[in-house]
Amino acid sequence: MKRVNRYISLCLLMLIGVSSCEVTDFDHQENPNFLTPEGADPTYLLNEMQYLFQHYMSWMILNTDDVMRYEGMTDRYGDVVSSNVMDGSTSAEWDTYYEALNNARTIQELAVEDSNYLFHSAMSRVLMGYLTVTMVDYVGEIPYSEAVKPSEFPDPNVDEGEELYKFVLSEIEKAKSEFENAPRAVTSDLFYGGDKDKWISMANSLRLRMLVQSRLASDELDISDLQGEINSLLNDEFIDSNSEDFQFSYSNVIQPESRHPYFQRAYVSGFSQYMGNYFMNQLLNDKSVRDPRTRFYIYRQSDVDPFSGPPYLPCQDDPRVDYCYLGDHYWGYDHGENRTGRGDNLLRSVYGIYPGGGAFDQNQFIAAPNTTNNLGGAGILPILTNSYLKFLTAESALMLGTNGDPAALLEEGVRASLNKVVNFGDISSEYTPDSEDIDIYVEDVLTKYNSANSDQEKLDVIMKEYYLAAFGNSIEAYNAYRRTGLPSDLQVPIDDDDPNFPRSFPYSELETQRNASLTQKQISEKVFWDTNPDGFIK
Repeated sequence: MKRVNRYISLCLLMLIGVSSCEVTDFDHQENPNFLTPEGADPTYLLNEMQYLFQHYMSWMILNTDDVMRYEGMTDRYGDVVSSNVMDGSTSAEWDTYYEALNNARTIQELAVEDSNYLFHSAMSRVLMGYLTVTMVDYVGEIPYSEAVKPSEFPDPNVDEGEELYKFVLSEIEKAKSEFENAPRAVTSDLFYGGDKDKWISMANSLRLRMLVQSRLASDELDISDLQGEINSLLNDEFIDSNSEDFQFSYSNVIQPESRHPYFQRAYVSGFSQYMGNYFMNQLLNDKSVRDPRTRFYIYRQSDVDPFSGPPYLPCQDDPRVDYCYLGDHYWGYDHGENRTGRGDNLLRSVYGIYPGGGAFDQNQFIAAPNTTNNLGGAGILPILTNSYLKFLTAESALMLGTNGDPAALLEEGVRASLNKVVNFGDISSEYTPDSEDIDIYVEDVLTKYNSANSDQEKLDVIMKEYYLAAFGNSIEAYNAYRRTGLPSDLQVPIDDDDPNFPRSFPYSELETQRNASLTQKQISEKVFWDTNPDGFIK
């Protein structure tokens, strides 16, 4: 399901900025993935970069949705991680990353010769920087400086993650300068419509995210004063409203496939995964009131009680299982439950309207493939949002003493997430939360925060709300969990007394066969900013 017709889709992207496009047979070129500057069109290459960017990010999110309990993980960590595409024969994420890298370098070379392409170059630096940070956060050391130079480096060596973070920080500053000096914008900008101010705010936000992410290893970074650096950014322009959120918008177009991956998973032929019981329990039972986002996040396909007839759920009366069935027709799986294949694809709960463009739950109890009242997959990929930045700055204020009141930033983050979700899709229903529902929820969160007895307990409240807001982007949850060990109540795999949580992901198995410089790594290996002890998280 990950593969779509790339080059037909690119033609649709090209229509935004150019008048025509032809489907190219790349199999007739010497190297079908990596184009050289000769004869290259920077607009075409940037369009492809945007396409590659959203695919790479969505795939990485799918890789950790189950690890982070949003979906039910139906095996042990080692087996789950080893079976994903990063370590598989297709090497989709790996190849996509390096195709984007080649495009970015080509665009930047062309911009040196022609200042009309400075905006192209700036966008390519920010997009490539985000991809590189994500690759480092998942994998650690990767080939970069010697990569996509096959004649010089047929077996490129890896660059250290710490050095790549430094490099991306410098690329962000170059991109900001190029945005300021670009004589014209890009007409086919799928993120901000050619708005350079929003791109600069996003670039600053990425920098802020990187600084907080690497705070435990700040002495190893070339940053003299982390606190001062973050405070300086907080005085600059960064994403501080939902209208500035960095996100990719999908459509309901089927040919070529342009719908959100969540929609493709749940609304086409039947949901083959399970929603995570831990995650749904947080929505339903963690506060004194139900989370206002619940009906947006989760859609219930059926009102069948899984315990009323045949044993649809194998966990009934199993003492090892924490949740099994949450009631009220919220039907998922516990973390690590491996008894699958029970023919309940059209009965279990699935993704809702946010962010995947599915259905808003109004007690329809209709199987997802049969629903007609949904967004048809026209969802969003939330990459770096106002709410995420608020939680990160709350963490920074609490743990580093940077500017801002952590409680106020926490409240702003919660409200930003709630408002984004409950206004998604312009739903008008008796089940749509109102401002009073939001106020009650926020008050509950603040009561928990103010009653906490230590900074660690306060941080736990912040990270729980970050986790709930990050549904649809488990990259944020995966990073935060390795950095802080929070939320502290994340469910441990039910059938594994000593789980080996993946502190990083393996290299592409195919790439270790192609590149003699690469040796496969273990999932217990930590990325450079993860200075926490072994066994820190489960």
